Amino acid sequence: MAYEKILEEIKDLSEQKQNEVLDFILFLKTKDHSSQKSENTTKRELGALEGRLIYIADDFDETPECFKEYV
Repeated sequence: MAYEKILEEIKDLSEQKQNEVLDFILFLKTKDHSSQKSENTTKRELGALEGRLIYIADDFDETPECFKEYV
């Protein structure tokens, strides 16, 4: 099975390379998930940043006052 082969190969990599493999796996999962999005989903999806993003301001999507005249 491919799973055992992947584990074998990952064990030989440095920790930095193992983290890159993990990032790529998360990217692939996000890519697959984004193509299967539900129309009912209102929650913002973070993809690869999920679990790593610490803070987003409540007004993140609001237009700043200095740009309102251009919108």
